[in-house]
Order: sequence, then C-alpha cells, then structure tokens
Amino acid sequence: MSATDSLDLLLAEIDLLKAELQLQSPELDPALQQSLDIAYTHDSNSLEGSSLNLAETDMVIRNGLMLPGKSMAENLTALNHYQAIQFIREQAAEQNLLSASALQKLQIMLCRGLQHQTGGAYRNQAAHLLNDQAAPQADQIPQLLAEHLHWLNLEGPFLHPLLFAAEAHLRVLSLQPFQNNNGLCARLLMNLILLTEGFPLLNIAAHQTIRNGYIAAFNDAQAGDRLKWQLFIAEQALLNGQYLMRRLQ
Repeated sequence: MSATDSLDLLLAEIDLLKAELQLQSPELDPALQQSLDIAYTHDSNSLEGSSLNLAETDMVIRNGLMLPGKSMAENLTALNHYQAIQFIREQAAEQNLLSASALQKLQIMLCRGLQHQTGGAYRNQAAHLLNDQAAPQADQIPQLLAEHLHWLNLEGPFLHPLLFAAEAHLRVLSLQPFQNNNGLCARLLMNLILLTEGFPLLNIAAHQTIRNGYIAAFNDAQAGDRLKWQLFIAEQALLNGQYLMRRLQ
C-alpha cells in the first residue's frame, strides 16, 4: 500500500471514529473534558521542556497551587496553557477565520505573568527550527505570516479538516513567529481548526518515541515530504480518538 493510500485509509478511519464519538456522546462530560485538557496541557508543555509531571500539572490547574520546588514559570505556563485551551474552544464555537490577531492572543495568554514584554510581539531575533535549521529572518515574519494565513483561509476549507489543521501546525512551526511558545501556539492553532470542524482535541504525547516521530516528521516536511507529516498527525488523531472512545465506554 502506498503512503497516499495509507493516509486516505487513516482519514476514513478518523471520519468514522468522529461519527461514532458524536453518536456516543455529542457533548463530553465536563469532568472528562477537563481531564483531557489537563493531559493535553501537560504533554504540550512537556514537549517544550517543562518538568511538571501529569499529577503536578493537575494540581496546579485544579487547585491553583504554586508547587514548591518548581519554578514560577513552569507553574504559570501550566495555568496559562489550560486557559488558552478554553479560549480556542470559545473561538471554535464562533467559526472565525484564522488571523494573526487570534494567534497573537494565544501568545499573549501563554506569556501571561511571564514575558509581558514579548507577549504577542513578533520576534526580532534569529531563531532555529526543531531540526536546528535557521528559521526565516525576523523582518520577514509579518509578510510571511500574512501569506500563510491567506493561503490557509483560502485553501484550507477545501482540504480534509485534519490536513488543514496539520498544514496550519506545520506553517507556524516552520516560521517561528514569536520569541517563545511557538510549538504551543502551533499545536493550539491545529486544535482550533479541529474543534471548529467538530473533531476532539489532538494531543501529541510527550513520551520519547512520539517526540522523536514528531521531530522526524517535521524534518521530512522541511525536506519537501509533507506526506510523512500528514501521516504522523493523522496517526496521532486516530490514537487520540480511540483513547477517547475507550474512556466513553
């Protein structure tokens, strides 16, 4: 079976699973949704280097506790990311077009209490990608981001929602528009699209095998093979959907 056929099969499985999930539970129980959002917060922050484990992330979010032995930045990053998930849920319900201002709002939320001077501002320094290659020059960011968002809003609706979301994720990672939190923003933007289309959150687990696959798929996309990136994101979506189905049964 070719890689293209494998992707088509994955997308068909994901669509079927989405329909089954909506039939099983049109609206998630709030307690389950909170649990999933906390797990997503933990994994997404861990991919960026946070040392908080899942239990610690849960304590910070549910109880507002600033854990001793952990930096204030790590505590606040967990709270900020959880609030950013609630923000994208609200945005998804409004069915808005993707915009630079929405991405900047995400960045501001993620920086709250941390880097006020950089929240929402495009980077003005050099940056590197996941594969350590140089990101586009800082002075190119406004134009490149505008071009990416224009393409996504124009072409995205004609793609399968998962491919649309994967492309948005990839383009933000490839641009690194902000001084920090670009990975968090890219994954939140992906999930904004998925939530808008009625799909559940897509969580990329932070354990080493998945992390390595994430970086390898990004490297392939940077080398011109977007299919491997799409396959990776689709595989994660299917795993997430299957896990959610088990939780509902």
